Amino acid sequence: MDLLEAENFLLRDLFEQLDIHRGPSIEDRYDHGNLAKLIIRHLAIRQSSLMNVASAISPILSLRSTSARMLNGGTDRRRAYDDIGDLAREVPVMSLNQGQDFDGPLLSLIDAVAPELDWELTEAIPFIRGSLSTEDVATLFRSARYAKRHAPTKLRIKGPRWYERAPIISRLVTVYDHLKDFPASNHDKPRA
Repeated sequence: MDLLEAENFLLRDLFEQLDIHRGPSIEDRYDHGNLAKLIIRHLAIRQSSLMNVASAISPILSLRSTSARMLNGGTDRRRAYDDIGDLAREVPVMSLNQGQDFDGPLLSLIDAVAPELDWELTEAIPFIRGSLSTEDVATLFRSARYAKRHAPTKLRIKGPRWYERAPIISRLVTVYDHLKDFPASNHDKPRA
């Protein structure tokens, strides 16, 4: 749950930085491409942690509606993540918006995800924390490290595949996804 909160804050920051680094200069295109690839990666981590939290709290009666809302729109969200990932896969950061409309789908996805981030940060996560004891939190959720390492950037539209739940296989698929996305973003923050 801490990872979901951290990823939501990070994504909000990346969305703001993306607007700042939109320009015609080579440096802006480079930073914009790096930020776009970072957003794709962190959306995948967010999706992994979101699924972890939503599935862990779904058996708890008082949290079922929160879990359902977290999972609501999952198909559309996964389709949009996958479409953006396909547009960026194997494309150098400087060339993301050349020869294809990359910014249009990315901005549509950001517009769709931003209200979810706000709701999760202001309502869902505080409500979940208030409803669970420290022991429940420690036993219900997978670790943040696990969610990060097993967050594939190529998502199946209808939901996680069986091997996304198999620890070793999902890790290998995630590593392959990252290797296939060469050249990936070069750093976590744009140059100042």
